Formats: sequence, structure tokens, C-alpha cells
Amino acid sequence: MRVSQWLSPVGFLLFSLFPAHLCKICEVNSKEKDKLDPLINTMVNSNEPYPSVAPQILMALKFVKQHYSKAETTFLNQVKLNIMQCDGATSSGQFALDLLALTAACQTCIIKDYKLVKKLEQKFQAEVDNIDKYGHPLTTYYQLGLDVLAICLLNGTYSTSKIADLFSVEPKKYYYNNQFSVDTGALAVLALTCVDRKNPDVEEIRNNIEMLVKMILNEIKPDGTIGNIYSTGQAMQALFVTSKYYKEEDWNCTKTLKTVLNHIPQAFQRPIAASQVLPALQGKTYLDLTHGTCQSSPGYLNNSIPTITESTPQSHQNISVKYQVVDFITKHFKKSIEVSVPEGSFFLNVMEKAQEEDRKAFGFTTKSSEWGPYVTSVAGIEASSKDRTYWQLLNNDQPLSQGVAEFVVSKGDKLEVRLSYY
Repeated sequence: MRVSQWLSPVGFLLFSLFPAHLCKICEVNSKEKDKLDPLINTMVNSNEPYPSVAPQILMALKFVKQHYSKAETTFLNQVKLNIMQCDGATSSGQFALDLLALTAACQTCIIKDYKLVKKLEQKFQAEVDNIDKYGHPLTTYYQLGLDVLAICLLNGTYSTSKIADLFSVEPKKYYYNNQFSVDTGALAVLALTCVDRKNPDVEEIRNNIEMLVKMILNEIKPDGTIGNIYSTGQAMQALFVTSKYYKEEDWNCTKTLKTVLNHIPQAFQRPIAASQVLPALQGKTYLDLTHGTCQSSPGYLNNSIPTITESTPQSHQNISVKYQVVDFITKHFKKSIEVSVPEGSFFLNVMEKAQEEDRKAFGFTTKSSEWGPYVTSVAGIEASSKDRTYWQLLNNDQPLSQGVAEFVVSKGDKLEVRLSYY
């Protein structure tokens, strides 16, 4: 039997008055606010056409005091276009992002008039049905986290017992290639925290939060990053709202903040990366999207921030690296080669050099995405969403957090593309 969760008008009023986080947080102080300018600049000057970038930028700009009306209008129009073009092929997580972005942009009338929450509930139910039938969602547990977060924040209908079961801590839900996914765990924590605040008596929900928080804390590195630099922002959000589950000495938030700020020039040059880290640097979380007032007359686009352009290190000196292709699933294919590339080259340049040497063994294809190009096939072997396989990037047998066009190789690196399950 499906249990419906409705919030009464009084309950909604009380929930809207709750602070989005009930703990001491760290955020960029007034003297360091200018360090965020490159992130804002990267977002507002973005003209990337990827549907998933626009909603995440709108969500991030929700927490920026300065309004950028021209950019906000552009991204809002893209989100509206996403909604208009939504069909069965649109993932539930993408649709959830669009609804969260409409909320951030004070467009809740659109959500209500077109009954978009009900549509998201249907997409989420399809994910649940697929789990019940095949043991895994249509997409990923990260997208399920987005679904539940949006449904909860927008007062949709859901079963708390089902949510508790869906986000129980099992390896298949939060681990990829034996590595805990900090992003997935953090999104789950935010979604479960929203559900917990509206349903404070469900012990299983709190148990899941507590276990996930411990797993996130275990991923803190000596420099303060959590998982990797790209997952740190969402992990910070999760820890902001769950301080009752850990001791103050378990996490040095100030160290994490400082490390992220130091990485801004190198690591967050893509709009999607900038949008995911900016809320946490301002002490905000996605649970804050329904808090605060809506501005009816936003200011003009501020173009005073200098444009930041990516640069590739220039060098005439060549370095030697090893590169191999491995079908880790069937174990029927493994090819290795040593190539010489200019110092400062990217992983992609190594793949291109190997392809020149032997197209049959090292030929590859890529597809453009908001995170840059990603590898879709190598040696004629295609990654498949149906089979849940992908080409994983590794260096010295360690998975990479950067993309194929972002990771700069060094002399003696042992690079690998590995066909794996997710």
C-alpha cells in the first residue's frame, strides 16, 4: 500500500520558517568574496547549450546577492525549453533539476499550473518500479536523490517508508568500482534530511543519514577535500545540515573551505563545476532553495568581472607515458603502448597519439557534455547505458576525478581507459 505524505497549510508554514541548516557553518567572509568572482563569471558568461547546465546555474545564482538579469533570463528560458521538450527520454534527475531551478527563479506558478510535481512523481515511480523489477534504477541513485529532494521541497507525494528503503546503505547504491561516491551520498543526505524534517519520527531515515555522514567523513583527505575537489562542494552541503551526527573535531570546515578557494583558478573553469561548488562556499545548501524572498526587479547584468580563459601549458619538451586499453568486463581485450607527447598534454592528447599509431587497437570516439568530452568507445567497443557500462579513466591504477580533456599527464604516468560497470 502506498502511503501518501501531504503537508498541511500549518505544517507548510512551519517548515518554511525552519532554518535550512541548524549548525555552525563556514563560508567565505566579506574580505574574500572577490575570490568567488571567477565562479560567477564562469556561470553568467556561459553559453553552453547543455540542458543540465542552465538549471544548476540558476540554482547557484539564487544565493548570489548581485543579480544578473540577462544571464538569468537566458538560463530560465533554457529551463522552460527543457520543460516544454520533456518526453519519456528525459531522465528523472534532469526533470528534478529543472523544477528546482524554476523554484530558485521564483517560477512556482509554472510548476503549479502545469502540474510538474505530479509528472516528476511519475518519473520517480518508474525508477522505483525498475528497481523492484531489475534491482537497479533506470538512471542512478544520484538522480534518485535529486528526485526525492525536489518532490520533498515542493511538497509532493511520497512514501517515507519507501524512501527509507530506497536509500538504505548498500554498496550497490553508493559505490562504483569499489569506490564510495561522495556526490551520491551527499545528495542522498540532503534528500533524506528534507524528508526527516517533515517526518521527524522515522528512525530508518535518520539511521540512513547517520551512516551516510560517517561514510562522507571517511572520505576527507588531509588537505580537507572530501572525495575529490569536485565532490567537495556537495559534501559540504551535506555536512552543513547534519552536524548533530558528528563531532566538531571530525571535520575542519575552515580547512576544506580554504582548499576549495585555492583550487578555483584551476579546477572550476567549467560552468557546471562552478555552479555545484558556489552554494557551499556561501554557506548555503539546496535545502535553502525554498527560503528567502523573490526579487521582482533584478538588477542588470554585471559585466565588470574580467573574463577567465583556459590556457594550455606550452612546452617543446616531450615526455613519455604508458597507455593501455582494458575491457575489464570480458577481460578479452587488453592493449598497451608507450607514446611521447609534449609536456603539458592532456589525457585526450595521449589517446589521440596512440590512435595515430594503431587505429584498430586504440581508435576511440567521444561525445560532448557539460563536463567536457567523455569517451564513448575504444577499439570499437561501445559503452552502453543499457548494459550500464562506461569507459573509466585511470592513472597509475587510480580513478581520475578530472575529464579526458582536463587531466594533465606527467612523465612516467601509466594511463588507462577501462571498460567497467557502474
